[in-house]
Parts: sequence; C-alpha cells; structure tokens
Amino acid sequence: MNLKKVVFVFALLLISDFTFTGCTHNGKRAVVSVAPTARELEIASRGQISPFDPIMRQVAHEEGMDWRLLAAIAYQESRFDPDARSRRGAQGLMQVMNSVAREFGVPIDRISDPRTNIATAVKLIKKIEGTLRFGDATSEEDRIRIVLACYNAGMGHIIDARRLAVKHGANHNSWEQLSRFVALKGTPEWADDEAVRHGAFNSGETIGFVDKVMARYSEYCENYI
Repeated sequence: MNLKKVVFVFALLLISDFTFTGCTHNGKRAVVSVAPTARELEIASRGQISPFDPIMRQVAHEEGMDWRLLAAIAYQESRFDPDARSRRGAQGLMQVMNSVAREFGVPIDRISDPRTNIATAVKLIKKIEGTLRFGDATSEEDRIRIVLACYNAGMGHIIDARRLAVKHGANHNSWEQLSRFVALKGTPEWADDEAVRHGAFNSGETIGFVDKVMARYSEYCENYI
C-alpha cells in the first residue's frame, strides 16, 4: 500500500465525527430534522404516515419488522408514489429493480403493485441481513444502517467496504467505522485495491441515503405506533 493510503486510513480511524441520526427501539431523537410537506402534514393529522400504512403494518408484522422503517425507506425512495420509476428502472414505493423481482419470482408487470412491491423489498432486506452474517454483538442500529447501505448500493459494494475495514483493522459490523471505508471505496485511488471487487460507486449518495432514512425513521418512531 502506498504512503498516501496509509496516512488516509490512519486519519480516518482517529476521527470520530459521525452522529447517530436514526431511531431504533431506544427512543433516540433524530439530530437531522426534515421539514414536512403540506401533504405529509395533512396525512399526519389523520394519524397516518401514508395511505399505505395498513399494507406496511401487515407485511412488517408477518416478517417481524418495524413498519415505520419500511415507511421511512418508501418516503426516501419514492415519496410514497407507487408509480415512481427511476432512471435505472427501479419501480414502485420501495424502488424495486427488475432483477430483484426476478430473483424472488415476482412478475415484472406486478412490481408496482404496492403490496407486491413492499413484500418484495422486505424479502430483499431479509436476504441482505442473512447474507451479511452479523456478529451477535452487533447493535440493532448498526444492523439497520449497514442493511440500508446494501439496499441502496447493492451488497457487492458494501461487502467490498467491509473487506477494506477488516484489512485495516476496523470493525466491519460498526457503521461508524465501516462508513469511512464506504466513503474510501467511492474514490478512484481505492478502486484497484485487492479488497475491492466491484469497482467504485457513488458512496456519498449511499451514506446520505442511510442518514436520511434513519432520521425519518426516528421521527416516525416518536410520532407513530
């Protein structure tokens, strides 16, 4: 490894300026507040996050998840628009890719159906968590953040970052430490590291996605049950 990389890693491991902005079940408040839109305020006045609360509650209950986390992901992905489609072809409330739908045997013409879309996203989340094989000591906050990073960027990029973290003596199950290597993997000078197998990517987008979802999740935890 060249001297520039050594100095960069050492500096990252010394700096600790990441603040938890989300909420697990410990009731922490969000540090980042997202101003609600007029439509959100109108929905909230009825005691709802979105018109899709009943579906999210049912799917989450069946899968042992927190429906408010699903709602936070859906807001960030589509602003609760079941007809949303990204430039990469992701569709629906949870922005499910065609490749993910095929993997779970979901007909392409059913992806945008809200219940199908949410259920497929949950299957992906469950697969991600099972594949990562978190250690028993991994906190719930860290599990959620790392899973969200994979949901946004794809498991390959985050697994690359975990390999970099292990290689440099960091805890690959700690988002505070792992996110630094997620950021590194997004830079060209690290794309050819032996631990990197999936190239560079937009790491800033992924880190931002995790922070925004967790901030909104925290708000939902405090205001909805």
